[in-house]
Amino acid sequence: MKTLLNIAFGAAVSVAVLYALWHWFGPFGLVFGMPVLGVFAFPLVDLVAGYPRFVSRFVMRKVEGRYFAYRGMSLDIDIDERAVCWISTADVRKLVPTLPTEPVLVRVYSGQVKESGHPRQWRITIDALSQFLSKSTDADNTKFGTWLEKDVARPARNRLERGLAA
Repeated sequence: MKTLLNIAFGAAVSVAVLYALWHWFGPFGLVFGMPVLGVFAFPLVDLVAGYPRFVSRFVMRKVEGRYFAYRGMSLDIDIDERAVCWISTADVRKLVPTLPTEPVLVRVYSGQVKESGHPRQWRITIDALSQFLSKSTDADNTKFGTWLEKDVARPARNRLERGLAA
């Protein structure tokens, strides 16, 4: 709103000055009055400079708050109102190929694996995934589990404790 007000004010000032110079000096007044358009240019430059930020927020709005990346791999994590983090099993398999199939996960971690979210896909809680990763001897799996707890689950719990939306 402020930017539009600045543009309107700059345009009004520029038109008034150019009209006065045209009225007093004719076409030469317009030529010598062109630097006055610089007053109008600053808000336009601000508007153009803010455009990429607006477009990126507009395009990324559907994944806002759900995009996480671990070692360059994007992970779709859905955080519910109880601060339980549900991570897509398809995304986890990119990093942990030994993750069992969904029917096995449902049997072993009942209540912690379900098909939900948007888009609808199989998800597992970070707690259940941490239990699975703790049984692994692979150092990368251990690092992944630590990253999940430190960068995803703990901040979600902290937001819930502070009363902020998850």
